[in-house]
Amino acid sequence: MIGYTLWVACGLLLAALAARWQGNVTGLDANVRTRLMLVAISGAIFGAYGLEVPADLLHWTAPPPPGLGGDALPLGGRTVLGGLLGAWLAVEFAKKRFGITQPTGDGFALPLALALGCGRLGCLSAGCCAGAACAPAWWAHVDAAGQARVPVQAIEAVFHFAAAGVLALRMRRPRNRGTALAGYLALLSVVRFVLEGWRQNPPVLAGLSYYQLLAVPLFAITATTWWRRMRAG
Repeated sequence: MIGYTLWVACGLLLAALAARWQGNVTGLDANVRTRLMLVAISGAIFGAYGLEVPADLLHWTAPPPPGLGGDALPLGGRTVLGGLLGAWLAVEFAKKRFGITQPTGDGFALPLALALGCGRLGCLSAGCCAGAACAPAWWAHVDAAGQARVPVQAIEAVFHFAAAGVLALRMRRPRNRGTALAGYLALLSVVRFVLEGWRQNPPVLAGLSYYQLLAVPLFAITATTWWRRMRAG
């Protein structure tokens, strides 16, 4: 799993460089930004691990492809969608406690897109979060057992990097401040909902997998926030 670890490290490095490059886009004091970042990280960890527990206990995830080992990160499974939900809710709670009323997400959007893009390439190299088995084709990803699979990890990585490009251009021509992160996550939830249909996770409710169900509240929260701020902007 060295490839996975290297991709994660690359994502963290790119996220740090992007945060430095874009500077303070929210206008908040440095101490406040640091506190919000720590809250976001804590919420992300809690959500990623905590919201994966039901899937692990109730077997709502597809079995890993043959030959797949661990990913060298601690504890059990994790879900990106759960991490995003946890981070969003934690920051909103902290903003109320700190008395912050202005949008604060624009500073997270670009670094997050780069980190998640690299993370998905790490998943591709490790073989985890695999797509459904498919017929051999030039675009298919072949797992450790020689089975061709839909390359959902690569497709999602392309989305993240494309979003990062758009977000970087947007930083140079800012408009509708406070909508960048909400818009990006709303689109991501739609992409993940679609891609989950090409994975082999079992249906849990109304024919939807657990991760599709997680994408629904993420879309509802972020799309509503984006729409409200666009109208106010």
